[in-house]
Amino acid sequence: MLEQTFGLAAKESPDGLVKRLTAALGMERADWPTSLLRRIWEALLELESGRRKSAVHEARWLNLLGYALRPGYGLAVDDWRVAETWKTVQGKLTHAAATSRTESLILWRRIAGGFSAGQQRALAEPLLASIRTLHKRQTSGKGSDPTFSPHEAVEVLRLLGSLELLGGDVKIELAGLLLDLLPKPKLQPLQPALAWAIGRLGARQPVYGPLNTVVPIADVSRWITALIDLDQYDPHTLFALVQLARRTDDRYRDIPADLRDRLTAWLDSHSAPAHSLALIHHGGALDRDEQARVFGEALPKGLKIR
Repeated sequence: MLEQTFGLAAKESPDGLVKRLTAALGMERADWPTSLLRRIWEALLELESGRRKSAVHEARWLNLLGYALRPGYGLAVDDWRVAETWKTVQGKLTHAAATSRTESLILWRRIAGGFSAGQQRALAEPLLASIRTLHKRQTSGKGSDPTFSPHEAVEVLRLLGSLELLGGDVKIELAGLLLDLLPKPKLQPLQPALAWAIGRLGARQPVYGPLNTVVPIADVSRWITALIDLDQYDPHTLFALVQLARRTDDRYRDIPADLRDRLTAWLDSHSAPAHSLALIHHGGALDRDEQARVFGEALPKGLKIR
């Protein structure tokens, strides 16, 4: 199927590729085992020249490549696979189409856990410049418009929130910008991604990063207070708050008791789900749906995050 889509004599359209693979394998995409996914990644890399056929080919190739390698770790030699993907794709998009740019952002978000701190900084720097421009435009009316579309903006935010190895100063600056942007009426379509990114940037329990990547309590406490003061209750804000306040029983990561009580009272007033309150008060494991929300989509079968 991959050869017929990306090979030299390919005649099949990339649009129906996933549907054809699903039918051939006899299982839904979400059920593909990790070993199969890595074989798909291998085949796609061998057929890399096929993405040059058209922007549609490149978008499908990038999308499936990232899906097959997510989350960038978990199997033997995934570090090598991530390094090969970086070498092949970073700065080397064939088509200038927005779809290629957007799918490359999704690819990097999906495998971010396999990157080094240096690679994460290289990805973040140009995107941070765009966020600063957006912030300047929205808060002062000055500055040029960002270079990405609204759909790209969502993926930029989700990618930045996924880069757990960024320095604390970068995370603190970025979260401050996002908190300023969150209530802006013109950015309403971006609010779910803004809240998601804030939650990931300040999460008390990293997905893959070491504990020294966790943002200090004082900064996260300010973010929680800002979100409460906005008084904008919705599922996206709720989940961000769960990430920011989830109990770990580590005094270097847990928020102060008085702030936890204030947050609980505010959530109670909005009839927040019991499991969300339990994670804030007692800690514990995320359920499967919550793991998917933290990661941004379902993980391959058999893999879990903390």
